[in-house]
Amino acid sequence: MVTAIFKGILSISALLIGCSIIAWVLFNEFIQRQPQFQRAAGAGFFGIGPIMVVFGLYWGRQALAYFRKH
Repeated sequence: MVTAIFKGILSISALLIGCSIIAWVLFNEFIQRQPQFQRAAGAGFFGIGPIMVVFGLYWGRQALAYFRKH
């Protein structure tokens, strides 16, 4: 049960961070480029944001599956 709670917290964190990265990139590309913004050379358009969203969804499904069983 502790593991499921921990995975739930990690999934929410990963989703929030991933969505924030995606929003930051979109803001800098389409609205106003900030001086701090530098796109990494080999990281793709959104960097690690989509990967964090996918892992957040994966961990969230695992945590919810545990609570549905018990």
